[in-house]
Amino acid sequence: MARVALVLTMVGGLAGCGGGSPFAPEKVAVIPTAPTAAETPSLSLDPNVSSHSKFAWDPARSLTMNAVTYDSVSDKLVINNLPFDGPEGIYDNVLTFANGAKAYKSRSTETTGQMPHYAVFVSTVAMQATSAAGANWLGYGNSGANVNRTGFRLPAGGEYIYVGKYAATRVFDGRTGLELVTGDLRLIVDVLDFDPKAGVQGDIAGRIFNRTRVFSVLPVALNRFSSTTATQGRALPDVILAEVGFSTTEGSFDNGTAESYAPDTTAWESGTYSGILGGTSGEQIGGYTVITGTADVQSVRYQVQNYTLAGVNGVASGLDSISQTQLQDMLNAGETLPGVLLAPPLPTDAVATTSSFVDLQLRTDYTAREIGVFVGTQVPTTP
Repeated sequence: MARVALVLTMVGGLAGCGGGSPFAPEKVAVIPTAPTAAETPSLSLDPNVSSHSKFAWDPARSLTMNAVTYDSVSDKLVINNLPFDGPEGIYDNVLTFANGAKAYKSRSTETTGQMPHYAVFVSTVAMQATSAAGANWLGYGNSGANVNRTGFRLPAGGEYIYVGKYAATRVFDGRTGLELVTGDLRLIVDVLDFDPKAGVQGDIAGRIFNRTRVFSVLPVALNRFSSTTATQGRALPDVILAEVGFSTTEGSFDNGTAESYAPDTTAWESGTYSGILGGTSGEQIGGYTVITGTADVQSVRYQVQNYTLAGVNGVASGLDSISQTQLQDMLNAGETLPGVLLAPPLPTDAVATTSSFVDLQLRTDYTAREIGVFVGTQVPTTP
């Protein structure tokens, strides 16, 4: 969606925040410390100028992050081009999740950094990937992702498996708040098939699984925020990464289809994934996903009991104690719905005639955008 200008609970102004990526061989879209009007990069300046660094860049969709630096000594990130994340764009580590992904939060003072921003970071020896987003936009707001590598050489001909980790920022259109998500990655790569065509060959496919909400900043309207504890939350469906070819000269792949499905097999989320191969023999892989869809889908099973009382038929339902409208309101507020609702006790002297359970699937009235990053390492091959 287009950028949303309305921000809740915000004071302060916008300042540029510099920083490139020393991890990549070439610098990308670094804003000068004191640029003149003629030197200031425009929002349309594409930061994808190096084959070793790939950004999810689309200002029309508020994907505006155009530089990121990781400081391994102080364990912090410096991110550029996300408004209201502080004049220096510094993000400090606040959490390390079970899969090894790290979470970072933007710095703030009484007058700066008034829009809380969060970032997730995953890495291997030759690969780093970062996703960042603001928590209090009324729509998706400004965000972005980057993956970069130290170098690249195409793997030798054959088929390979890559396994690794996934982390994401998840924001909403229709409410404020933010969620951080983690998961695991499995990709398969065939270097030789498909045959080369216009510099693209091979095939990549896979999935992101064990996808779980692990941290939440709840909507401003609810006036409560989660603690900095990596508590396991509700699961999200696997993301299917459909096949996509890659460039043999740059080891990059773009806009493969990414989809997830609800328990009833209807579509939940859809989008794309892109990335790069890395390492001295193509033994590592990294990338990002951008998917949108229903923010949450939950199912409730409720009991229905038919009975007779003094010759009159009656029905007792698990929805007698809480209505479907109330359940929908709970879902929209980001709460966990009860898994099973039993029917209330039957009236005295009533005789039960039938008892059954009905599955009710509810979807939020608003959507979410999840920007994820992943890194993986090649599994040793067997003959």
